[in-house]
Amino acid sequence: RSVRYMSQRVAWRVPFRVTQRKSTSPSHKQKIRPRGYVAANRTMAKTAVESAVPEKAADAATNAQPAMPSVIFFDCDDCLYKNNWRVAQMLTAKIESFCSDRLCMRPGLAYELYKKWGTCLRGMQCENLIDELGVEEYLEYAHDIPLGEHITPDPELRAMLLSLDPTIPKWVFTASTKPHATRCLELLGISDLFQGVIDVRAVQWATKHDDDAYLNAMKIHTASLPGTTLKPHECLFLDDSTSNMKAAKRCGWNTVLVGRRARDTGELLECDDADHAVDTIHQLPEIMPHLFPHKRIVAAPESAVLPGR
Repeated sequence: RSVRYMSQRVAWRVPFRVTQRKSTSPSHKQKIRPRGYVAANRTMAKTAVESAVPEKAADAATNAQPAMPSVIFFDCDDCLYKNNWRVAQMLTAKIESFCSDRLCMRPGLAYELYKKWGTCLRGMQCENLIDELGVEEYLEYAHDIPLGEHITPDPELRAMLLSLDPTIPKWVFTASTKPHATRCLELLGISDLFQGVIDVRAVQWATKHDDDAYLNAMKIHTASLPGTTLKPHECLFLDDSTSNMKAAKRCGWNTVLVGRRARDTGELLECDDADHAVDTIHQLPEIMPHLFPHKRIVAAPESAVLPGR
């Protein structure tokens, strides 16, 4: 009796009857599923989602923009300009002349010192073959060459440098002297586009074969911008020497080899220490477009409404 009363009371409180519609279609027949079927499927679905996450992460990493450098260091001779090593050959001849004629060194020793120490000057200093007065005389004599006959204005180079991200400071980092590098920059028409010139004197006579040259270059940059810090991996270095690539990479810098042919043989260079290699400096936008704002591709957000839709 109490059961019938309760059922009547529930029926009175519910204003309509809920009935299950039966379908005659075989596809709608109720299927008997084993115990744990739902849990198993939920686990499979979760696993599928989790396995897809690394794939999306990999895609995102692939499409992500490379890290921007905090500073770019450009070598000068045979990097910012190319003229089939004519300037380099004149410098070599002048160095050989000074060493043999004024210092009475045997022929070929200047080149041996260069190969051993990174520059002939550094070799003479380390082996006590020249004094301080001789160093100044040597530098003036060696760089007294007619640069204007071999270096001309390069509007394409200027346009490329101007299109670089303006927030990234640019330095000329040379194993030569500041007066020589300045003359080259003026002839190219780009002397106003750099923070300054870091020359052999500024790095305390260290060659670009030595770690000290790169550490000193970093100190010079941070000193020019008080309050800033600089880590090696934030430096980008462009140079035509594979030996300099090796030293810079050893210091943790990012590297671009400018010139893929050997000077003496013309053979294709192999340099594992170069992150990139180009024939000329003008090709920099092709290998590192993220450095050039007008070449960056900004992906549209997923919620963006496309025109005409």
